[in-house]
Amino acid sequence: MNKLGERFLIYGTLAMLCALTAVVVDEAAGLWSFIQVVAVIELIYWIASPAAKARSRGW
Repeated sequence: MNKLGERFLIYGTLAMLCALTAVVVDEAAGLWSFIQVVAVIELIYWIASPAAKARSRGW
């Protein structure tokens, strides 16, 4: 699976879980949860990405 497929799977699953949260608790809670988790995932991706590229080059 390529990176685009992985992101689609992760964010799709996350959207379903946050939609369940929105139904059970509140729409704002579901949306806010989705935004927070996406921000953390993207932050980790951007922080970890250069290190992975540097190791593959042998630095």
